[in-house]
Amino acid sequence: MADNTQIVAQPSKTKLKQLIWPDPLVVPSRGIHTHTIILLHGRGSNGERLGLELLKARGSDNKTLAEHFPGLKFVFPTAKKRRAVAFNRTPINQWFDNHSLEEPSERQELQYDGLHETSGFVHGLIKEEAKHVGISSVIIGGLSQGCGASLHVLLNFQPDEGALLGYIGMCGWLPFADILDAEDDEDDIFRDAPDTPLLQRQHSAAATARDISSLPSLSLDLDTPPAFAQTPVFLGHGTHDDRVLIKLGEQARDVLVRLGCDVQWKEYDEGHWYKVPDEIDDLVAWLKMCCNF
Repeated sequence: MADNTQIVAQPSKTKLKQLIWPDPLVVPSRGIHTHTIILLHGRGSNGERLGLELLKARGSDNKTLAEHFPGLKFVFPTAKKRRAVAFNRTPINQWFDNHSLEEPSERQELQYDGLHETSGFVHGLIKEEAKHVGISSVIIGGLSQGCGASLHVLLNFQPDEGALLGYIGMCGWLPFADILDAEDDEDDIFRDAPDTPLLQRQHSAAATARDISSLPSLSLDLDTPPAFAQTPVFLGHGTHDDRVLIKLGEQARDVLVRLGCDVQWKEYDEGHWYKVPDEIDDLVAWLKMCCNF
């Protein structure tokens, strides 16, 4: 009698790391949980590395962010392993693959799959936290490539009601900035919206960001700004950043400003990192002013 047993090959450990999202570093609030911040790490790093460093950083008053905001829960997710074209297709933790930051518009097709998967993953994290504190008490952001990925989440996330409380980006850039900033696109389905040029650009940007990330299109009220335009933004960048040049951060800032976002831009005498204690001081002041902590 013939043996019809089929042998199913098991994926390797490397392959599994490319399929499964690692558990995030979650730091509970010190007091009653009132707000959540979700921050994405840079390329090749992980949530634990970013989180543990940031949480021990102190402002000029010698207080950490957690000490300033005892109701704030911190979530630091880790990206899946993805093959990096720039490193001979070596699998590394990255939110999306990209070819070169010297010429960000080159080979942008490499970014589509990662932005799609990352957007869906972060949307899930946001919705989970919103169950506990409400969507208007959730802040997102990131460092370096985590800033680039989370900016797309900011643009493409549209809750049923309300908007995110705030966005924090450090030493990052906006992937597809040239496309998102297009003001004279003949294919723009919102170009004929009456007397609302800013709303037209805002809805066009939200629709484009969702298309880039392969997310379903939404039917939105064209008389109301999309959620991202209602979310205050903090962007900080080191003037000596040799990994993500400050001109790329300035480009992200300018696109958001033209889209009507409330952007606070800060430059620091720093490289590819956040400036301590200066940037911690600025984040505390911004959170208290714009986010009503």
